[in-house]
Parts: sequence; C-alpha cells; structure tokens
Amino acid sequence: MDVSIIIVNYHTEGLIKNAIDSVIEKTGGVTYEIIVVDSAPDDGARNVLGAIKPGVPYRYLELAENRGFGAANNEGFRYATGKYLFCLNPDTLLVNNAVKILFDFMETHARCGACGGNLFHADMRPTHSFRRILPGTLWEISEGMNRLPEHLLFGRNSKFNHSGRPKKVGYITGADLMLRSEVIKNVGGFAPEFFMYFEETDLCCRIRKSGYDIFSVPAAEIIHLEGQSMTTEEVNTKKFKYYADSRVEYYKRNATLKEAAKAYKIYLKNLRKWAKNTDEIGKIAQVHYQCALNALDRYAELKDKIFPESQR
Repeated sequence: MDVSIIIVNYHTEGLIKNAIDSVIEKTGGVTYEIIVVDSAPDDGARNVLGAIKPGVPYRYLELAENRGFGAANNEGFRYATGKYLFCLNPDTLLVNNAVKILFDFMETHARCGACGGNLFHADMRPTHSFRRILPGTLWEISEGMNRLPEHLLFGRNSKFNHSGRPKKVGYITGADLMLRSEVIKNVGGFAPEFFMYFEETDLCCRIRKSGYDIFSVPAAEIIHLEGQSMTTEEVNTKKFKYYADSRVEYYKRNATLKEAAKAYKIYLKNLRKWAKNTDEIGKIAQVHYQCALNALDRYAELKDKIFPESQR
C-alpha cells in the first residue's frame, strides 16, 4: 500500500463524506486506503459513515471518547499499512491529484520526513498552509508585530507557497500532513498531551530533530473549509484554553527552560498590549491572557522562572 489516508471525525458527518468523495474523484496512480477514526460517535455518525462505499480499502474505527486530534490520528496509525501516512481534515476537498503529487515528492526526496500542499479557502484564496519557523523567541516577536519579521524574511511565502517550487518549512498544518511511516515509527506519533493545537508543530519539530526535512509542495492543492469542523459554541468556550495549554506544552517539550521563559514572557507581553484595546480584539485578548496564565500550571518550572515566588 502506498498511502494510508487518515481522517478524524468528531461530529463532522456533513463534511467528511464530501472529503472522501473528493479523494476518490481526484486520486489516481497510487494505491491507497482510507481510515476514518470516529471520536465519541453517535448513531447518526455510525449510520452515515458506515454507509460509505468508497470502492477502495476502507476502515471505520470508533473511539469511546474524544481524545483529541493527535490521539485519534495515532489510533489510525496503528492500523495503517501504507508506506506513507496522510492526515487529512474532514473539512477539506482535494482540488487535484494531491495525494499522488505528495507521494511522488516523498519518493524522490529521501530526507523528507513530512510534507503538505497549498491550502485554499472555498473561493480559492490562499490560506495558512505552513509556517517557516517554529515557536520560540522569534516566533513570539513576530506575533507581536503582526508577523512583519516573517514577511520581511520570507516575503509572500511565509505561510503559503506562491513560488511554485517546494520549500523547506518549520511545520505543515495538520489539515493535510503526509508523513513517512518509518519516521513515525522512530520518533513516535502525535504527542497525546496536545488535545488540539500545536500537535503538528510538535511532531514536525521532532521529525526535524531526527534529521529529516519538512517541505511545502505547492503543486498539491487542497481546499480547507477552516473552522467548519468545530461548532461556534466550542470555539467560544474552549479554543483559548486548548491553545494556551498546547503552547505551554510545546515549550515544555521542545525548548530549554531559559528559551521557553524568554519566549513566553514576550507572548504574555503581547497579550497584555492587545488586552488594552477597547474593541472586540481587546476582550478576546483579556480571555486569552487569563488562559495563558492558567496554562502555566502545566509547567511549574516555567511558572517559577517567569513569576518568582517573591513576585507573587
């Protein structure tokens, strides 16, 4: 088997069938299987997903509870037989033969541990497909300056590949992440500590540390209906906590305590600055800032480094 395509469902039955249909319609010249991992399924999901007849090897797996994006993909990895693992969001639609394009690139670039294509909005406007750098001091400085340093360094190609040529990047978004199976066996899958956000960033960081490169392959094109796989209520009540917890977890796992403290202080400074606004951005930043403070409970050493006991 060339490629195992793993799609995680969490109440996205209205989207995932279209994603699978696009895979079947657009993919050719490569052998593949589809593995759907259903997190906390209900009867509606079972009826919809159980009725899919893709005409290719297909496996439907149920998880008793929603353990997060990474853990669900890891479950799919356990059953995958492909030389490559392709994590594909349920809110995506293949524009072209992206699976074959990414497969061919991996086949001809032995040091590529992971790659992904260019992502587009539904109207084919470019959207966030990767980032050239990984979290750290430069990342946080760039965030505070509306990513101006990255734009100066990389021009139009800071988060979307306009060049028409493959480029090395820091990480590929989890919406369309193709992984070399042998590399995943060596470095492990997604870290289960990440429920949502930064899980692909952490995995790509570990792949890079193991000596492999991460590539953007712009010839592969995929529509990402970003945000439609999460309800409005979930976004409003949970996303800031998930994001803050995962950011701390990333620094805990991938940076020295000194580097983590330097970067996180800049992160908090940015949030305090934005929280002074009187508009909706300010209100969001206030919530985000509190979540960022609470998240430090996950990393006691970092909390002590940033806020010594004498300052509490």
